[in-house]
Amino acid sequence: ILVGFIFLLISCKKENRNEKIVNSIIEDPSIIQDQFGRQLILHGLNTSSSAKGEPLRNPWILESDVEREATEYGFNVVRYLIFWDAIEPQKDQFDQAYIDRIETRVNWYTSRGMYVLLDMHQDLYSIFLGGDGAPEWACRTNGAAPLELPGGTPWWLKNIDPTVVNSWINFWQYTNHKDLQDHYILAWQKIAERFKDNPYVIGYDLMNEPWGGDLVKVFLTKEFEREQLTAFYNRLIPELRKTDPDKYLFFEPTPAPVTFGVASDLSKIKDTRSTSKLVYAPHCYPYDTHEGNGYTESSKKQLVDWEREHKKEVIKHGEIPLLTGEFGLSPTQEGFTDYLTDFNAMSDRNLWHWTYWSNDLGGWSPFNGDGTETAIAQYLLRSYPKATAGKIVSFSFDVVSKKFEMKYMSNKEINLPTEIFIPKRYYPNGYNLAVNGATNYTQSYDEIKQVLKITVTENATVTIEITAK
Repeated sequence: ILVGFIFLLISCKKENRNEKIVNSIIEDPSIIQDQFGRQLILHGLNTSSSAKGEPLRNPWILESDVEREATEYGFNVVRYLIFWDAIEPQKDQFDQAYIDRIETRVNWYTSRGMYVLLDMHQDLYSIFLGGDGAPEWACRTNGAAPLELPGGTPWWLKNIDPTVVNSWINFWQYTNHKDLQDHYILAWQKIAERFKDNPYVIGYDLMNEPWGGDLVKVFLTKEFEREQLTAFYNRLIPELRKTDPDKYLFFEPTPAPVTFGVASDLSKIKDTRSTSKLVYAPHCYPYDTHEGNGYTESSKKQLVDWEREHKKEVIKHGEIPLLTGEFGLSPTQEGFTDYLTDFNAMSDRNLWHWTYWSNDLGGWSPFNGDGTETAIAQYLLRSYPKATAGKIVSFSFDVVSKKFEMKYMSNKEINLPTEIFIPKRYYPNGYNLAVNGATNYTQSYDEIKQVLKITVTENATVTIEITAK
């Protein structure tokens, strides 16, 4: 009896101790936090465009590619493409083998401490209409004939194809085609059931580049975003929360013209949690850079517009975080270095997150077909605070001077260190570290992960400066 009583006391104390750890994490809807309460800054790649047309919808990557992203480049997130047609190829028939394949590859990332953002991807509505996304049974074209466009036409112009237009219009008309959105939600719930208990699956990107179909509603009346897309999110989020109440939900505006820096017309999107875990996830493609014309004066102005309008958007939706789900351009374009420099500076000063498009070899990628680096890579390799035991005030990194600066409010209740990625490539002879504002701290450097760990045991305003020796 005495032994049993002692065991019961120990068990109770352990449970209380665990409960205290959980309760010490104060959720902050304005930032993305890990399961320990640290503020995250997410940098990573999209994986992968090649999966769109692959018969099993698998990306090209091997586990060794994930290892390279995690250690050599210090990326801590991946935007991983998944597809409705592979989840539910036949109505009410869900392919668990496909979800198994997702899980296998997701585990390559999460076992290395990387976060995974699962992106329900689509382009031109469905692979059966020339893009990717919806299953064939969900393509309701009203019997329209496909439009044949001349060679060399930008792929996105196929959005005017009547088969694509009608499929989108029917998808958004919930009253007349209720089953389409309901089954889309079911597909998400199947994914959430599998991944809700993995803390490194950071969340779900609810729909890639949602398109209205009806050009009048998209561009003229703005009814699509304001009413139909808003209603869709406010329908999907409560249902998805029934399966997974805690992950971050990333939502996007319509791509055009928002991706060029025009204001979005989404009404306020709401979470059903008491503390919101929503993230605004627009894409950034100034028109000329997207179409291969370089970082022109027009593109520079659009990037300025993009920053201004998206600062307004995050406030409108409740001062929530922002992750740029896609941005990129070819390294052959004039001014690509200036574009990436400006984009990174914008992201750093706003504490915004990003996932570059994409990791597919060649083209816009940071990697060539043989795996060697393109000129893009050095502009994605950055010193940055991966996880902060407190709340960041500001940070910046200059790729030319190699100077990293950071200011944050430390939280002594978080008993894991602040982790800063410090790539050896930029500091071949080591680095100088200056820490101010903390009277007592410890620091160490992980040679393999290239991560500086700083532990501050007090609440303080801490400034960090790192320069090359």
